[in-house]
Amino acid sequence: MRLLFSVLRKILEKESFSHKTYNIDESEFRDFMNMAIKKDYISVLKDRIEITYAPTEKGLEFLKSNKRFNSEVPNSPKELPRWVRFEGEIYISKNKKSEPVQNRYEPETIEYFHWSEILHSTLNSIKNKGGIGELFIDQPASENDVLQIESTIGFELPESFKKVVIDYSRRCDFYWNTQENSTCVLDDPNIYSAHGEPYMNRSVLNGGLFDFGLWNIDKLIHLNAIRIDHENIDEKNEEFHFWSNSFVFTGDGMGNYFGIDRKYNIGEVIYLTNDKDFHGWRLGKSFESFLNNWIHVGCAGGFINDYNALSSPHIPYINNKTINSLKIKKWLEIV
Repeated sequence: MRLLFSVLRKILEKESFSHKTYNIDESEFRDFMNMAIKKDYISVLKDRIEITYAPTEKGLEFLKSNKRFNSEVPNSPKELPRWVRFEGEIYISKNKKSEPVQNRYEPETIEYFHWSEILHSTLNSIKNKGGIGELFIDQPASENDVLQIESTIGFELPESFKKVVIDYSRRCDFYWNTQENSTCVLDDPNIYSAHGEPYMNRSVLNGGLFDFGLWNIDKLIHLNAIRIDHENIDEKNEEFHFWSNSFVFTGDGMGNYFGIDRKYNIGEVIYLTNDKDFHGWRLGKSFESFLNNWIHVGCAGGFINDYNALSSPHIPYINNKTINSLKIKKWLEIV
């Protein structure tokens, strides 16, 4: 998706480009261009001297709908664009027939007991404001528990997810709601805007996830069945098949789910939805990182635009250090 955005923008701005621009094999880049032409994102203009390209109406609409990628263009053409990733941080040819290779996972230094402290503190703060909520943190899972799930769903669970459920808790239920007259208004004028539109103030009314909890290994098999049921949606998503290549670990009860990318940007937490504008939206570098940032803002938000309001142009993930995040932390009295 990011590669398509970059190529379309270069065509529109009449900039030269080739496989060398993206550190991609020439044959692989040729296949990509043929795909983009076949799917009507790019039209071919032929004359007596050379072949040139132009974005089609579909290509222009793609550019318009994905303006968020503008902030990810590298400053120097010598940089390997971090957003051109096919099988993780290191480029791996799609011609290889092996199963997707997990991106090398490096555990972060995270104090899990602090997660528990923040969740309890957040719930107390909400109740003091007249709101409601619930918190349940279960015991850790065993390695055998994980192996049984992997055997049933047919693939290994992401390393970051396994580390959390084995070292911390197999299940964490957490949600809260506050009264409409006691909300936190996010009003940072520099907020990351998904589509180049003016940022509108948002009132945060709730947090966490009610139906499935933040995660629960006992629901993973059911969630995997839901993921399979949604794979047909990928037929309408011509660039990437996120449903087919994700591990779903929870949902919001409104038809939207949280997954971990198993193919394109391996290990990233992504948003899975029927809304084409936000399907595949990135929420965290890894499961641990996503939770660490989200828990540090009390798991605030109940909609994708809330999560978007907690990101920034330079860090498109949920980030607990943005202006809006710091405002929520102050409102929730999170230290």
